[in-house]
Amino acid sequence: MSSLLLSCGGFAFEIEQLASYQQKYANTMAVVLNHSQFVSLNVNAKTGELEIYETDYEEVLYLKETSKFYTSQSIYTSDFFEDITEISATIYTNTGKKIKLSSSDFQIVDSAPSSWVFHDDDKELTFTLKELGEGYRTVIQYTKKVKRPEFFEMFHFMSGYPMEKSRIEIVHAPTTQLKFFEQNLEGKQVKVETNALKKGNIQHVWEMNDLPEYKTEDGSTDMNNHLPFLIAQIVKYELYGEEIKVLGSSDDLHAYFQDFLLLKDENEAKVKTKKEKGGMYEVVDSITKGMENELDRMDTIYKWVQSNIKYIAFEDGINGYVPRPCTEVMNNRYGDCKDMGNLLVEMLEYANVSGAHVAWVGTRDIVFLMSDIPTPMACNHVICVVDRPDGGYYYLDATDSEGSYELPPRSIQSKDLLIHLGKDKYTLFKVPAVEAEKNYFKTVLRYHWDDDDSIRGKGSDYYGGYERSRRTYSLSNLDNEDRATYVKDLVLGALNRYHLDSFNIRNLGDKDQELIIDYEFAVDNLFVQDGDQLILNPTLFKPRISKYNITDHSLTRHKNYHRYVEYQYEFEIPSGYEVVHLPEGNAYEHELFSFHATFSILDGVVVVKMNYNYRLLEIPTDFYEEWNKFSTAINASTIQNVIFQKSA
Repeated sequence: MSSLLLSCGGFAFEIEQLASYQQKYANTMAVVLNHSQFVSLNVNAKTGELEIYETDYEEVLYLKETSKFYTSQSIYTSDFFEDITEISATIYTNTGKKIKLSSSDFQIVDSAPSSWVFHDDDKELTFTLKELGEGYRTVIQYTKKVKRPEFFEMFHFMSGYPMEKSRIEIVHAPTTQLKFFEQNLEGKQVKVETNALKKGNIQHVWEMNDLPEYKTEDGSTDMNNHLPFLIAQIVKYELYGEEIKVLGSSDDLHAYFQDFLLLKDENEAKVKTKKEKGGMYEVVDSITKGMENELDRMDTIYKWVQSNIKYIAFEDGINGYVPRPCTEVMNNRYGDCKDMGNLLVEMLEYANVSGAHVAWVGTRDIVFLMSDIPTPMACNHVICVVDRPDGGYYYLDATDSEGSYELPPRSIQSKDLLIHLGKDKYTLFKVPAVEAEKNYFKTVLRYHWDDDDSIRGKGSDYYGGYERSRRTYSLSNLDNEDRATYVKDLVLGALNRYHLDSFNIRNLGDKDQELIIDYEFAVDNLFVQDGDQLILNPTLFKPRISKYNITDHSLTRHKNYHRYVEYQYEFEIPSGYEVVHLPEGNAYEHELFSFHATFSILDGVVVVKMNYNYRLLEIPTDFYEEWNKFSTAINASTIQNVIFQKSA
């Protein structure tokens, strides 16, 4: 008796095989049977162009009927970076029917913005698989021509479905030199080959089998920290016996970015008068008049750009990399990160502020450094930096309206800055993480038991560094009603039982000062009465640190910045009562995080002091045990009670 076939036309698939895959991958909707990426690099002798073609082939078997709800597909593309030259998509139903999409089924649409700064002209080729279900298979193949060899190329081995076979093959002439950067392949079963082919071409192959699907986790570091991938870089190729350099070092990367600044200078060269500069000179003269101190002039210019030039990301081909002339930015009163960074440099130079530079950088969602892999793919942002007299730099990122020049943008901590120092001159500088003590939240709260049997008190919250900028954007942009709601949630822990009587915000408009919120509040009686004793947890708003376990948090956790938190609670001992139980203090020490708590009585007041800090941007899984001890120490201290006894 012959086996029942699920499809035909060279793609016969036996029902027994489907059952086998369904058993092997019982918890997933589909399995990728084969994903192959083939790349050829050839020099066109007629045009002198290095032609790069990539063909992507993917065959998927759908294991569940629910796949019928997932027919929408899209493929990333970009007019600036690449052209999709061919595409085909074929569906093989579970009854043997073959459905092939026609050219009219494919459409190019604009992509949603992919980052908070520095966009190019991202597009998506979209199409719908007309029919899917259990036992269906799809074969999707497309070829793209890579237009920018400098951006060649990142290849991933894994997908959101488990994968039976994943293969990357790159073929090039022996006169073309490539570099390969293998990422997260340690401990993986990967077959790597380099072969000499006919006509002298060189073949590189990477192949992996039986790969699980990748799963994201909220709060983890970027998935590229964990997934295996390959970056291939074209160093140089030969044309008519002449060596053509592409990218192979940080020198080459700086030269590539420098060319964009030179293009900007060519565009700016047409500007000859102050008026044609969009009033830039007049603005600088006006806002810095009488200022003798360079730092004051720098601060004033920076704040003017933050307040008067609106940040708008652009997706516009090469204009995503070439800064627009200052005239255009000033006239329009908007620009993207490179426009604002370049404008700041020009304004500062005109104001005789020394040491202002354009700097390229990659945010923390790019997992490699320019110093390790010198590629434009390591960069997605541009800022202005200014030399500090004591070494290091001031950071002027005008895309952040709440940013301070004293702190780098929090997303570039631990990342490389490629700083342009003039024609053919640059330096690479690794941005240090900001110390925990600069990113602080402190609260001082004094409260008492009122005659109306409620708890009333006053508090002041203090915010510095990134803790400040996190709050000031919302406080500056909310209307009065929404601001009051936001402040209540902020200072009273979003607890409905508390009533915010009044509040006052200090230093909101002064980025150089700590943000302070003073407030008064009330809450119903919090005491638990036991005969002549009153029991109170004096820690009204409890500091908490999440715990992690390897089952739910299998990936390294992400932290935005180093942080310092301090709580001080002062409760007036009620008249006619004395303290008969006061909790003991507690502490936990680790080289990267610590906690301290004390309980004391001073002049008729119960004083509780707690503080904790952590000094790391990532929590690897092998830190979980110590981190959870840290969390336990904090949580244990916040549930301690003070017991008051009615005086005899």
